[in-house]
Amino acid sequence: IGSEIVRQLVYLKPQSIIIVDQAESAIFDIKNEILPLLDQTLLQVYVADVTNASKMRRIFEKCLPQIIFHAAAYKHVPLMELQPYEAISNNVGGTKNLADMAVKYNVEKFVMISTDKAVNPTNIMGATKRICEIYIQSLSQHPGMKTQFITTRFGNVLGSNGSVIPTFNKQISNGGPVTVTHRDVIRYFMTIPEACNLVLEAGLMGHGGEIYLFHMGSPVRIYDLAERMISLSGLIPHKEVKIVETGLRPGEKMFEELLTGNEETVPTSNSKIMIGKIRNYDYQWAEAEINKLLKSLKQEDDWQLVTRMKEIVPEFVSQNSHFEVLDKVNNTSN
Repeated sequence: IGSEIVRQLVYLKPQSIIIVDQAESAIFDIKNEILPLLDQTLLQVYVADVTNASKMRRIFEKCLPQIIFHAAAYKHVPLMELQPYEAISNNVGGTKNLADMAVKYNVEKFVMISTDKAVNPTNIMGATKRICEIYIQSLSQHPGMKTQFITTRFGNVLGSNGSVIPTFNKQISNGGPVTVTHRDVIRYFMTIPEACNLVLEAGLMGHGGEIYLFHMGSPVRIYDLAERMISLSGLIPHKEVKIVETGLRPGEKMFEELLTGNEETVPTSNSKIMIGKIRNYDYQWAEAEINKLLKSLKQEDDWQLVTRMKEIVPEFVSQNSHFEVLDKVNNTSN
């Protein structure tokens, strides 16, 4: 997502583009890709970690960005389910660090990339993104806030690193089997360019405090997608290439949602972009709770950290995860 946003920004000819990434190879690739396309735009590239406050401060002081598109996050659900510390540190800590810097250095707009997995989260990754949403939205409620904090929430993008399409292609080229977690799992999909185009548009139309949802079209059954891709490869599903169900992965949902059951949407001038009417959070409460969570990283174990996450996000109910026991404890105590 971050790389594609950069590609699209090039054609808008801004005064400068600042790229920050902790992945050395990825930032090297995008730099070499867009450098020949630049005319008057200044390109500034930094290999840096968004959780490193002192490094981020130096970048802000030097570059004084007007608009931030925050796409840095750990995203793989099963992996993060086993590593709550890293998920919280990077996703929540990195987001809070950048958001606080944006306020300090008078950034005009801050656009955060969220996910449909933040809605009624069933996994660590989704819960961290919901906590990020809460903090970003609560900042907008702060009296006298000048920075416009905007969130965009959408589903899976086709062709991203580790996503289902490249995985299926590789499995098919190896002769199979193609693995799906469950026959009835459904997902919403959107192309990376379309998603990023909508991110840019939502960022432009936002005034602060909004959570924008993208119309993702009709959901796709992953099993049907596997059969279709095998057929398009000129092979016969189930005969020449088998499809094997491997079982739901830790934290995985059968289906994704863009809103909780009691939330509504407001249309915008673009039929593919909606504003979610989502409850507001008090900034003092959100800041205090998230600060406690981040400070706890140094002294608490995974179970204690996840318990804190569930207190901040009460609708976070683990699925297919060893953390389900915490929900049973909570139900008993209630």
